[in-house]
Amino acid sequence: MAVAALAAACAGGGGGVVSVSAGSNATGAGDPAAEAAPTVIRLALTPDPIWQWLEDSGTRAAWEQANNIQLEVGYPFDQFASFVSGHADAVIINALDVPKFAQQPDRAPVVIGKYTSDRTILAVRRTSRAESLEDLVERRIAVENSLGSMLLWGLIAEIRYELDFALDSADFDLVTVNPASLADLVMRGDVDACICLPEFSVPYLADGRLRPLYDGRSAANLYSASIFGGEQYEHELKTIADALVLDADWHDANLHAVDALLDLWDEGVTEWNRDSARIVSDYPHHFSVESDADIAWLTDYVATHDWIVPSVYITPEEAKTHHYAIDRLKSLGLLPADTARPDLHDFHSPHGSHSTHVSEHEHGSEPEPHGSEHESEAEHEHEAEHEHEAEHEHGSEHEPHGSEHESEAEHEHEAEHEPHGSEHESEAEHEHEAEG
Repeated sequence: MAVAALAAACAGGGGGVVSVSAGSNATGAGDPAAEAAPTVIRLALTPDPIWQWLEDSGTRAAWEQANNIQLEVGYPFDQFASFVSGHADAVIINALDVPKFAQQPDRAPVVIGKYTSDRTILAVRRTSRAESLEDLVERRIAVENSLGSMLLWGLIAEIRYELDFALDSADFDLVTVNPASLADLVMRGDVDACICLPEFSVPYLADGRLRPLYDGRSAANLYSASIFGGEQYEHELKTIADALVLDADWHDANLHAVDALLDLWDEGVTEWNRDSARIVSDYPHHFSVESDADIAWLTDYVATHDWIVPSVYITPEEAKTHHYAIDRLKSLGLLPADTARPDLHDFHSPHGSHSTHVSEHEHGSEPEPHGSEHESEAEHEHEAEHEHEAEHEHGSEHEPHGSEHESEAEHEHEAEHEPHGSEHESEAEHEHEAEG
């Protein structure tokens, strides 16, 4: 499982890929140890330190024997192409990229596990006077060619500043380049700022020539703080960046292998969370660092800005938060209006046990995009009349603004913690909407 995780860490907001495919006799039911032949899982991923640790520690070999599963690992240049072509049945990819699978009708993707949060930062040269994205309007900004990170920064720009952060935007001059070149362009003066990956910028960040804005807070932290109403929420309910995506048919036919793969991945993530410093020092090449000084700097950075999740298992609240982001992106035109929400599985749990699957409606996860919350008191009363009679087990204490299934107390809480630049309207504006 850890399998594809850190690959994402090094490859950018998108991450590595995992391809999973079963042998002809794999059924996914019962104890695979009793099967005559092992279930074959083809993994397609980018080079990854957690996966490397699983290999070198013997964890993978022991796992294969215990579960009667054979892993066939490949490192294709384009993991998405490997998935859609049928050479891989699972992939580690940025979860905000998953909607593009809709263009491939032969593959139905399901997101079964998470690996990272978006760790990209906004950085400028040390001498720049910019302190926020708003200070960079009409400036040239280098961004990586990852749809997921671009989309998340698009949400941050709109929610905080009502600015359009897209390639065809009139507010910014955005140029896409390889992730490894982003910081170099800033230092050469070719661009004014970059949306950078920390591990590709270590020498400049370590000596202070490259200065991260927002005190080095990542896109994931900025987004969570914006949506939930304050910096105290920046570590809660982040959108999912790199995620494990499987083909739906393969998933349904091989539930045992799915659970086993998640257990393996989670074991690697657990080891990272236990001793990330050792993994960084053992596999510095996976983080694009070489010198002892750079390794030490990155180790300290990870200790306070870790992007690896504490667990691979998706919670209902995380699924709701992610679906909310998709809805918001659609409302802004950053995703096509007919984009379907990705199928996020929150019912897998450690050691192969399944909880009851809960649908989006049962989650209460029909979050409204910002800008649709401006309703009259009568509309709020109408919603209150149609709320669920009982609270659901999976309700989130801190739901995104606009989630319909809320108590009156939650509506009051939202009023206290509204995102910047959206719901703060005068009474006259509310009355105008009511008249419309």
